[in-house]
Amino acid sequence: MTLETKVGAFVLGGLSLLATAIFLLGDVTFEKRYTLYGQFSDVANLSKDAPVKLSGVEVGQVRSIELVDGGARVIMSIRRGVDIYNDAVFSIGSTGIIGSKYLQVDQGTRVKGVIPANSTVRGEDPTSIEKSLTKALAKVEKLLDSMTKEGPRGTLADNLTETVANVREMTANLNDLIETTKPKLERAMGRTDDITEKLDALLAKSNNMMASLETSKGAVGALLHDEKVKEDVKETIASVKEAAGTAKDVFGRITQFRVFWNYDWRYEHAVRTSRVDIGLKISPRDGRYYYVGGSNLANINDERRGTKVDYARPNQIDALLGWEKDWWNVGFGVIRSGGGARVSLTPFHKDPLLGRLTVDAQGHDFGRNRTIEGRKFTKPAYDFGAQVRVQKHVSLGGRVEDVAEVPRYQSWIKVMFEDTDIAYLFGMVSFGAAGSKGRSKK
Repeated sequence: MTLETKVGAFVLGGLSLLATAIFLLGDVTFEKRYTLYGQFSDVANLSKDAPVKLSGVEVGQVRSIELVDGGARVIMSIRRGVDIYNDAVFSIGSTGIIGSKYLQVDQGTRVKGVIPANSTVRGEDPTSIEKSLTKALAKVEKLLDSMTKEGPRGTLADNLTETVANVREMTANLNDLIETTKPKLERAMGRTDDITEKLDALLAKSNNMMASLETSKGAVGALLHDEKVKEDVKETIASVKEAAGTAKDVFGRITQFRVFWNYDWRYEHAVRTSRVDIGLKISPRDGRYYYVGGSNLANINDERRGTKVDYARPNQIDALLGWEKDWWNVGFGVIRSGGGARVSLTPFHKDPLLGRLTVDAQGHDFGRNRTIEGRKFTKPAYDFGAQVRVQKHVSLGGRVEDVAEVPRYQSWIKVMFEDTDIAYLFGMVSFGAAGSKGRSKK
């Protein structure tokens, strides 16, 4: 092989490698595509060659970005066969707080028709992180001012005050019922300690009598030397002890119950709407509780404020059986009308400052297989959040809902306070039920 042939082969091989590298690294494709133009006021650092995603699936690429009439014009290359409907929403997405940007398309409805090739669509302008943080800090400052005597009362504080007042009004009838029976109940409660002491004394004397019956010492022992008489008396005293123990347990039920009202107000930024959860936490004894209430309470006729699709289902039911200790809280049952579980952790509960932080996680609707607003949902709903207690009854925080399907970011305000009147009523109901059970024994 001549030198010229070797040089030619070397050059040909180099050119082949160069062409292959350009093909691979340059993302050259031979698939058929069509062009769409998106008009934005700000593209928030969106770059050329960024992916275009339809409902989370990559369907194209940003070919170029140029300034047109003081705005940003994004030229998109979309795969042929992918239909985007006329009411679809175009926005700038991000893989994280500081992640890479992409062009997100939220699919519209089929009845609106398909956007033709070479059309220009109007995109939603993104909100920068700096602006969002500034607004969030301003809102938190305004909220804290509204909760102090020095600051002016704001709309949120008024709403919370009105909500608490409405909840109190709901228990007015129960309070009236309790007030009518309160004098007699107070006298009964005043004698509870005396009754308990007498029951303890009776139990002690019964133990002494049982011990004396085991021997033949004294007049009683001699009188009950007959085995049949002795067994009859022992059985009678045992029945007295059982009745006294039952009575002591029943009287204790009155003061065991604790009842808390729970009010959660969450603001979902994407759809610009608020959601409300209201429930009742009933604790019959330390470490155990029941929770019943409603979540996503809303008027189904209200119109959506934002342009994003709202996938939350309104007016759902919560019903949980739970256990709690100093730093953890676990509940199982129904969450938003689906089977699920909830966990809350306070890892620094002994620290006076860090002990105000609580993290929450819950999973529900594990068999989900439905279509909501034109989108198919097949994965369970997982929610994560954190809150900081800023006052005895009020906590502030944030949460992310449905992270496995369509993550929705929300600001979160929790209000929880104890209602001793309803707890007293539950105690009386438990007292009556336990008393009836005790009287039914032999």
